[in-house]
Amino acid sequence: MTTVVTIGDALWDEVSLPDENPVRHAGGAGLNLAVGLAKFGLVSVLAAKIGHDQAGFRLRRFMRERHVALIETPNADFTGVVTSTRDRGEPSYYFPPQLFRRRIYFGTRLSAAMAQADAVAVNSFPFGDAGQVDRLVHALSKVRGLTVVDPNPRPRLIQDLAAYRYGVERAAASASVVKLSSEDAVLLYGRDEREAVATFLSLGPRAVIFTRGSAGATTFLDNGSRVDIGTEIDPTDVVDTMGAGDATLASVISSLVTSHLPDSYENWRSVLARAMAVAAATCRSPGGEVVLPEERATA
Repeated sequence: MTTVVTIGDALWDEVSLPDENPVRHAGGAGLNLAVGLAKFGLVSVLAAKIGHDQAGFRLRRFMRERHVALIETPNADFTGVVTSTRDRGEPSYYFPPQLFRRRIYFGTRLSAAMAQADAVAVNSFPFGDAGQVDRLVHALSKVRGLTVVDPNPRPRLIQDLAAYRYGVERAAASASVVKLSSEDAVLLYGRDEREAVATFLSLGPRAVIFTRGSAGATTFLDNGSRVDIGTEIDPTDVVDTMGAGDATLASVISSLVTSHLPDSYENWRSVLARAMAVAAATCRSPGGEVVLPEERATA
């Protein structure tokens, strides 16, 4: 069986809409990605920090039901609950104090799982913490399979942008693929998309997956070529954009671990087309859980 280890956050997203009671969805970029990978039939393992409280017990049950195995970081904090509002489907977040204390313990179990995995994805990580980045880079150096880094920065969680950017670049130097959104590029490098992509490709990854929301996505390759694709979702069908990037990444990783990095324009375009279809299906549902097109067809 093909195994993917995801390193990231697992928490509750509490969504507040006008004139409605708040609704909680299991989420966090790491958990969203791990659930998506399991839905693609992969053995999905998530390394995350979860509290030993009622919210944490419910989150663990959610993961078991979605066939996601958990490698826990020792933790004395409560489980994170991120509150958010929506403006035309776009989320705005408030992060509780424990989210500023994010950390991952790279113990024997996690290090062994990473070394044996077919792929390792880092989807939300405290890149501004130099010590955490040191341990992440060391663990990534032992990975034999595909390595994927998604900076997934949340501006309100970043206390030192320069340190965060440096940490992302250190991790990217150990990656096969980097996933970057247009919002990530603006935050980290300003408005020049080319600078962001060129910076990451110069560090060693073979490809950068660049997502542009409703405008689609592009794969930039280390040989200088690029593959573009648009989206077909009607803006009026969008319920919630939360999780769209995680859905894209889950689909891409699923494609890459089953057929390796594509060697042609047509194959890359097929990878991106499927990823956009998965992202569109996810945007038509509330919360950040990845939704496959076939799930909506049978709903």
